[in-house]
Amino acid sequence: MTNQNQHRSEVKKIQEQLNSYYKENGARSAVSLHYPSKHSLTTRSKSYKDKASHRIDCGPLNKILNIDKVKMIATVEPRVTMEELVLATYKEGLMVPVIPELKSITVGGAIMGGAGESSSHHWGCFNDLIVSMEILCGNGDLLKVTSTEHSDIFYGIAGSYGSLGMLVSAEIRLLPAKEFVQLRYHRFTDPQAAIQALRTFMHAQNAPDFLEGLVFSNKLAVIIEGRMRSKEEIGNLPRFTTRFYSEWYFQHAWNITSAKPGYEEAMTYTDYLFRHDQGSFWVGAYLFHIPLLLRLASQGVYRITKPKQDWFTQEELAKFKLLPNPSLLHRILSYPWMNTRNMSMILHRSEKWIQNRLLIQDFCIPESKAACFLMETLKDPAIFPIWLCPVKATNNPEIFAPHYLSNGSLETHIIDIGLYGLPGYSAPMEEITKKLEIKTRDYGGRKILYSRCYYSLDEFWEIYPKDQYQSLRQKTFAEGTWHDITQKVLSE
Repeated sequence: MTNQNQHRSEVKKIQEQLNSYYKENGARSAVSLHYPSKHSLTTRSKSYKDKASHRIDCGPLNKILNIDKVKMIATVEPRVTMEELVLATYKEGLMVPVIPELKSITVGGAIMGGAGESSSHHWGCFNDLIVSMEILCGNGDLLKVTSTEHSDIFYGIAGSYGSLGMLVSAEIRLLPAKEFVQLRYHRFTDPQAAIQALRTFMHAQNAPDFLEGLVFSNKLAVIIEGRMRSKEEIGNLPRFTTRFYSEWYFQHAWNITSAKPGYEEAMTYTDYLFRHDQGSFWVGAYLFHIPLLLRLASQGVYRITKPKQDWFTQEELAKFKLLPNPSLLHRILSYPWMNTRNMSMILHRSEKWIQNRLLIQDFCIPESKAACFLMETLKDPAIFPIWLCPVKATNNPEIFAPHYLSNGSLETHIIDIGLYGLPGYSAPMEEITKKLEIKTRDYGGRKILYSRCYYSLDEFWEIYPKDQYQSLRQKTFAEGTWHDITQKVLSE
């Protein structure tokens, strides 16, 4: 049976289940999606699934259905990972213009979560590359949605976390690929100057293909620009690879930025895309603190002992805060399990423990206000490094997308400020996160909703358009079948 025939068979099976549930329960029975792996990168609770009356297995929806080299469109199912998508398209000499940096992120997760990456200053978020989608409504109806057909649903899906319907396939726009990415590193001793340089690069007429920033301290930041190149174009530039013995990318950028301002090098295209996968940016480096690792195992993973409190004391933070540079031996020994796929399994085995101690959040701030927001975060919560990723804003009605700017905003870009790590002071994570949520609202930004949210219902609907959302829920027969977005993203 071909992939296309398998796809139609699986979709028909799920349609029949949904239709049966809907008729039997009169839209009063919530359905949750089940898949065998534990590789989800959402860091919030999924306890809402425990209350679902029915589960649908979406694990089989993991196939690449077609790659059209003429139209340059890939048709894929939602459980296809970024790694699988890249390998399949690159084999045909093509590339997806926006690929989130972590291999195990799925197509469905990237669309429903509004994922972006270092080419997003050109293209927006991953969902902005979608040509069409097949969506299963709560009553089992199958809709094909595009920018002109059911356009409100097409745009509303981004960042909706499956609360409007079940994605069963997507057509994704492609571009011709090249073999290498040429990188140039720019060092700054003032983070505000780094933000200004980031804005200059992203608005330049010859803007780079890839653009990101890393803030290592109050006095050290780097902006990294990347350009697609052929093997002939990179010539004799030094090469950086992501092998089992290689420095993790954050460590590499830190070291060469400190020693060699203006440094240039090349990476293969596939190495570049997933440069942050080993160690999950830098979060994995915390696990080289043996006392912290033992506590995670005993209190979080295996629950042998109980912690005295749900956050680290100031004394503990002093021990754990500074990220060690993983040594060659550390990198080699930890290589098999320090990738994001395996680390996400640890996350979900010790979900509550990690949620209460580690801040993993992305805040998307209009570009003109990003420097002010960044300077405040340097003091509170004082987490380093900080990731900077510029994203082209959208005026399409992507009502939950992190890069959606409403109210007639004249901004053209937002800057995603990623905070991943232990805070610089001892306090409950709820208190720290709430302060950041308030700052984000004050600056006219949004956070990405994969992480824990502490908004009240009223606060949430002050940010997002409730009436539009409820209208979409009615059109897709979602009420009573798919969980409401607030049940999914607001912390209990």
